[in-house]
Amino acid sequence: MTLSPSFEDLAAWEDLNILVSDEDDDPSDPRRMDPRQLPPEIVELDKSIADLEAQLGELKLKRSRLLDERALISHLPPEIMSRIFELGVDESLELLPVLSLVSHRWRDIVLACPSLWTYIVLDSDWGWRIPAFLRKVRAHLKRSQASKLFVDIDFRYVESFVDAQVIMAELEPHLSRCYSFTVSVPDWSRMRIVQEHASELGPALEDLYLRIDASESEVEDPFCVLTQPCPRLTHVMLEHAPLECVGVPMPSLRQLYLLRDHRCHSSSRIAYPFKGLMSIATASPLKWLNIRSAVFNLDSTEEIFKANPALSELPLLKGLSFDVVDSASISLFLESTSLPALSLLSVNSGDDIHWLTRIALSPQRYPSLRLLDLRNFNFNGVGLAPFVRALHHLPQLTGLGLTSPASGVVGGRLFEVLAASPDTVGEWLLPRLEALCIQNCPDISGHELLRVVTSRRGAAAVQVAKISYLKISQCYLLDPEALERLTALVDTVRTL
Repeated sequence: MTLSPSFEDLAAWEDLNILVSDEDDDPSDPRRMDPRQLPPEIVELDKSIADLEAQLGELKLKRSRLLDERALISHLPPEIMSRIFELGVDESLELLPVLSLVSHRWRDIVLACPSLWTYIVLDSDWGWRIPAFLRKVRAHLKRSQASKLFVDIDFRYVESFVDAQVIMAELEPHLSRCYSFTVSVPDWSRMRIVQEHASELGPALEDLYLRIDASESEVEDPFCVLTQPCPRLTHVMLEHAPLECVGVPMPSLRQLYLLRDHRCHSSSRIAYPFKGLMSIATASPLKWLNIRSAVFNLDSTEEIFKANPALSELPLLKGLSFDVVDSASISLFLESTSLPALSLLSVNSGDDIHWLTRIALSPQRYPSLRLLDLRNFNFNGVGLAPFVRALHHLPQLTGLGLTSPASGVVGGRLFEVLAASPDTVGEWLLPRLEALCIQNCPDISGHELLRVVTSRRGAAAVQVAKISYLKISQCYLLDPEALERLTALVDTVRTL
């Protein structure tokens, strides 16, 4: 997620992007099967073909070797080769051992480039061979020299407490140069091991991800994993982990994610102290806040209980996302904060739109709001009336995203209102609307979108902006003919 929201961020809920793998073709074809023995002349021909193919393979190999000897890449300076290798390894860690096997020259370049050895990752591939992983860690720590480290350790694949302690003990002296630290643990006891060996972590840290299994996240009292201030830390993601895990100064924090894994099929939500969240948010130049499956806890000293509460200033916050967060918690956050830079608001809270009504009653508090992304909302029936009334008070919106309607269908009435001229509804609904993004709406055929697009084009609609961006994903009843017409009328049309 970029720090500057765009139309691409609308209707892009990740847990709905289910990839369907292609079915493997059946290798056996009965039309080509013949149980009879081959004639001798065909056997002889097959043998000749095999000999010729072997000779051809040898000639191709000889040709490749001759080309390799005069290849331009063999004459590139080691500094350029190192940079190319860095870009490749950054995309795929599996590339590192492959590079060392190409030639002696490449191996020498790989061994002499410290930045190639800065990635230390323990995943399911290493969980059953910890001794080999430890040898790898020692080699990487030595060859990386003083370069900054990328550390990603998943202790869910490490069964032994002793192995977990040994791994952290190897890393401990070098964590002062770790810029990205990701750790997943099955329980608090292993998180305690991490804390005991993370005293050096912090000065160079830029990216932090802490995860504890959902079943264990509230079993014990939480504790702070970090012990040093983190002046460079810009990105923090806590998955099932409480705010107490990062109770240190983070003056450069830009992105904060508090979430429950959507793969955990549970209706329970994580409780965060509202005062603690506001303390972190106001003490840093936060630009993006994402909260999933959460509720807020209040105590009697909260500012919100005062007769004239002061608003918490979040002057740089541009993107705000609430996923499976109740409407009351959303309203509490919006009523307690000043958000002059807020550009994108994404919400999945069910049918209750009290929070949207509050925004509509005081639109001047959100002067930069341009993108509204809604999921699991009832877009038809009586619930549509307060929704449309709220949108009439937000004419500055330029992008609208609609995902997974609560009733299963969006219906046509909302698009009829969006396409209606002032002669029908008094004034255009969302006159500055430029982008419509639809995700997982099974009743969308494209014709309702076509009505909106055509009604807002040309001289008949000089008071409104034209629709210039459409994104339609997981809408399987989309009419190809309607899509073709939309593609001809709209500058950018994306179908996923």
